Amino acid sequence: MPAILSAGLICGLLTAMFAISAAALLFSTVLSTHITLAIGICLFGTIVLNVVIALSSSCPGMLSVTQEVTVVTLAVIAASIHGGMFGTHSEAETLATIIVMIGLATALTGAALFAMGSFRLGRLIRFIPYPVVAGFLAGMGWLIVAGALAVILGDPVTAKTLPALVDADAMAKWVPAVAFAAVVDVAARRSGSPFVLPIAIALFLALFHTGVWLFDLSAADLQRDGWLFAPPHDGAIDLPFHGNPVALADWTTIWSELPKISALLAISAAALLFAASGIELSLRRDIDLDRELRAAGLANMVAGSGGGAAGFQGLGLTILAHHLGAAYRITGLLVAGVCTVILVFGGSLLSVVPVPLFGGLLLWIGGGLLYQWLIGVFASVSHREYVVVVLIVLLMVTVGLLEGIAAGVFVAAALFTAEYARVDVVKYAVNGKTYTSRTEHAPDDRAYLRRYGDQICILRLQGFIFFGSVHQLYQQARDCFEICGTAGGRFLVLDCRDVTGFDSSAIQGLSKICDIVQKQDGRLIIVALKPVMSKRLNKLLLKAEADPAILYFDEADAAVAWCEDRLLLDGTSGRRPEATPHIAKQLAACLKDAGAFATMKPYLKRIALRPQEMLIRQQDAGTDIYFIEKGLIKVHLDSPATPPVHLRTLGPGTIVGEMSVFLERERTASATAETAATVWRLSQQDLKRMTLLNPALADALNRYFLRTIAERLDQSNRLVRSLTD
Repeated sequence: MPAILSAGLICGLLTAMFAISAAALLFSTVLSTHITLAIGICLFGTIVLNVVIALSSSCPGMLSVTQEVTVVTLAVIAASIHGGMFGTHSEAETLATIIVMIGLATALTGAALFAMGSFRLGRLIRFIPYPVVAGFLAGMGWLIVAGALAVILGDPVTAKTLPALVDADAMAKWVPAVAFAAVVDVAARRSGSPFVLPIAIALFLALFHTGVWLFDLSAADLQRDGWLFAPPHDGAIDLPFHGNPVALADWTTIWSELPKISALLAISAAALLFAASGIELSLRRDIDLDRELRAAGLANMVAGSGGGAAGFQGLGLTILAHHLGAAYRITGLLVAGVCTVILVFGGSLLSVVPVPLFGGLLLWIGGGLLYQWLIGVFASVSHREYVVVVLIVLLMVTVGLLEGIAAGVFVAAALFTAEYARVDVVKYAVNGKTYTSRTEHAPDDRAYLRRYGDQICILRLQGFIFFGSVHQLYQQARDCFEICGTAGGRFLVLDCRDVTGFDSSAIQGLSKICDIVQKQDGRLIIVALKPVMSKRLNKLLLKAEADPAILYFDEADAAVAWCEDRLLLDGTSGRRPEATPHIAKQLAACLKDAGAFATMKPYLKRIALRPQEMLIRQQDAGTDIYFIEKGLIKVHLDSPATPPVHLRTLGPGTIVGEMSVFLERERTASATAETAATVWRLSQQDLKRMTLLNPALADALNRYFLRTIAERLDQSNRLVRSLTD
């Protein structure tokens, strides 16, 4: 319990210091005379945030604070409202409008965060381009640094006021603040101790008040010279909901600031998700990002209803609480209690804590963001992405917050488009010489396909094909199609199984590819096109499903098999499906012996198979080789848990079962008649008997088996080489 109380006190004091520093940033220039109101806005928001988030967070010990990255956005809006109403409205109306704007912006931010968490959009951070986030955080760092200097000097830092920084009075204020930020940063990096910041604050206060005592300076003189904030007249900090600011507010001015408020929503969501991810990594525990969004959303809606400033989970404070052994929900309540005490009784704090200390805290935070996201990020991004980071920072500094973010998103999207367009949409390009269907043909047909297989061009596509990459596809398809063989028909197969989508430009590109194919009297074959894309393509290609130049297949193997059949039908082999050669002609061609069948017939047994009849069963003993005379035999791999896997389809003039016979092991796959088929069986015993009685025939047959096995292996090797080149 003592550890929890001490951690709550330390974290509470630091949280209050951060809130007051954020308040100084909120009203840093023209509104600096109302610093107590800004402190009330930020402290009230911080109290509500800690209570609600401590009770509803997915991580016990989660602490929260009014964040500088959100306050700087509110400060920009507040300055814009003040500039627009100055001279035309009273000071009370201007302040009321700013208070209502802050409350409304905070409440809307909370509603947006709660909705994101409810719809489980915590993973949305993965879709924000990294350079945009880096540029935004670096720009926020600069705005915080500029705000810190404005807090210290009492005037905004501009090109005109920049020379004033070297004045003796100005240097006397900002040099100690810079020194404080530098010492804290170096000490924190080297030691890693959570007590660095509290000790540094105590030492700074001790040195400051020692100097005040030695030089006998009065509080009134220090306040007049800008070393201390002027305390409230009644000794209390102003609260945003005192009076009736809603009645005095100029709603027309507030509505005109809605675009900037929308930027606050995006900024808060991105920064919150980054902070939560950082806490998750630092504490090495899982955090429910959606729950954190809902917790922060509810807290901001409550805080906004009372005029509090927006905020969310604090990375550094939460880690500090866990390091102090206070990873409990009550820690957040203790922090809220400390901030409440300071809110109610801490008006005199402004007469004790010097302005450079608040500025130093802001410089430490802003400088850290600048270093990490403008300098440190250089090594982790490409040169193009770094240009985006710098561009966002420059635009945020010179033009505005919204303009910088919008330009960064646009440039990042353009870079992404350019980079993605360079990704090859063609996964591989092969032709029919190396990429064959699973249908195995007779030796003469295989030789013909090896000779004229380059008339079949297969392009396997991948990814999303859009306007940036469709020209690449068009060029490769045209080149691939135009260099194919000159004899017979020509076929271009576009395998779309790995395509996730087409845009309208890509559909137009397919139309142009179709025109090329038609001009050369060829066929365009599209494989595995998703139904939605197929409908769009059909509309553009004037009912392409009826066009003889275009065919659609569900599988690439079926498409290639169709192309092979057309080549064989149109070629010089003379093969016709209805004119299958007799087994005698097949064996004569294979063994180079016209009388081979007559010699082998005593060793063979004719078997007629019905469609779907099993010929070979997986895991049976491999004792027979089959010569296929008629029909198709499908070889498949069986598994009790999954459907059969189709390996090959064997046609007339081919053999099946030879591997298990020569290896003398069980069958590794099954074979089933796909159609009515006729096969001739040669058993292992008959092969041994042939070896004894007719060794010449057995030797010729074994050489044929070895040649068949070698051809299948060579085909596989050529396919592998073509896919890896």
